[in-house]
Amino acid sequence: MSFTTLPNHLADKARRARLLEIEARLTEHAFPPQLVIENTSWCNLTCIHCSHSELKRANRHMDRALWDRVVTEVGQVSPDCEVWPTFYGEALLLGNELWDRLDYAASVGCRNLVLNSNGTALGSKDNIERVLASPLRRFILSLDGFKRETFEHIRRKAKWDRVYPAVTELCRRRKERGQQFPAIIAQFTVLPDNADEAEAFRDYWHQQGAEVKIRPMLEWTATGSIRTSTITHGDDFRIACPWANNTMAIHQDGKVVTCAVDYEGLCTAGNVAELSLAECWSRLAANRAAHRAHRWAELPEICRGCGDWQTAGAEYDPLRVEGTRPFWFGNSTKD
Repeated sequence: MSFTTLPNHLADKARRARLLEIEARLTEHAFPPQLVIENTSWCNLTCIHCSHSELKRANRHMDRALWDRVVTEVGQVSPDCEVWPTFYGEALLLGNELWDRLDYAASVGCRNLVLNSNGTALGSKDNIERVLASPLRRFILSLDGFKRETFEHIRRKAKWDRVYPAVTELCRRRKERGQQFPAIIAQFTVLPDNADEAEAFRDYWHQQGAEVKIRPMLEWTATGSIRTSTITHGDDFRIACPWANNTMAIHQDGKVVTCAVDYEGLCTAGNVAELSLAECWSRLAANRAAHRAHRWAELPEICRGCGDWQTAGAEYDPLRVEGTRPFWFGNSTKD
């Protein structure tokens, strides 16, 4: 396994220009266009680029009644809202309950369900069939390595010979059936440890019929120990955060937090067990406005110290099937 020195995002003029393009498209939304819901905060891995092993709040599943309440409002108010049933845990650990929850969400009108997974349980039970029979629009597998050594180094506790064959089989069955949905997306987070494998990763998954998403590494708000030299802190250049403006995130206990990387819940805006999604979204409006107006001193402390906005702009394959990209994707392959 080799290590690659990666360029700093803000040292690249083209990267700065790209971030400004992303910021220029940010706008206020009456309802969150993307909703990240933590059906479980349990995770079975300790990946080197994730702070989950340092998590201080409780690991538990979200109560089913709370999930039903949330997705019912989405179905009634904004059926095309991107609903992600995961935040800081591995949803397949829910077992059959996960598929029941997704089916319920679809039954109450949710049309844009997007699940991400580490794939470790994909080959267990009948999960491959359940994925293909589900109402998911996209199924994203976070893999982050091509070679066995690299994969198991980065995604600690995962086994290459369990995950790769399962995802490959999922792709085979989907291709055999000629299904459009869910789109199968193999995700690769670029680290010094794996950067030299990105093209081999892309080639392999294209051969399997999957789409590929390449993304920069996050620091998860820099509130834990995770850091990357590609993110700068304290530079005068800054854009309004796309996550703070486009997403609303809900922890397993119903707390609404600042954005989709506020994993510890350092800034909250109420609880969806007591308030509607619309009310919670409204409570975050001042934060969104401060971002867009560049009033950085008015941001919550967690936002002021976060550099994850510099990673906005993951690289996707050219669009194959309509409805399989983030709502803000536009006409670019790098949104």
